[in-house]
Amino acid sequence: MFGGQERTASEKRLDGKYFVTTQDRDWYWKAFLPEGEDRDHPACNPFGPKGQILEGIKFPKSLVVVAGLDLIQDWQLAYAKGLEKAGQDVKLLYLEQATIGFYLLPNNNYFYTVMDEISNFVSSDC
Repeated sequence: MFGGQERTASEKRLDGKYFVTTQDRDWYWKAFLPEGEDRDHPACNPFGPKGQILEGIKFPKSLVVVAGLDLIQDWQLAYAKGLEKAGQDVKLLYLEQATIGFYLLPNNNYFYTVMDEISNFVSSDC
């Protein structure tokens, strides 16, 4: 989960539409982040104004899965782009009509799509 102080288009467009609100997300971050910190803390916004330069630091390959109906999709997409820009090995799976938590319930095709993708990703050299 990622975020930042600035509200993104997806946060504004999807606020409260699919199970979660920006107020809920703000509460999560307030409970998680060190006292006095805001959503631009690097744990929340790794490529934001308080983030560290990641070029030259080797990460393991990354699979970033983004649900197109998740209000924080813009932050997730920015994370994938930031990893790529930093020279990291990243694969993005964007599921346009998936909602938050789709990967927890095997009652939709997106669940099987992501499980297959994870299986292939883990067993490959990316």
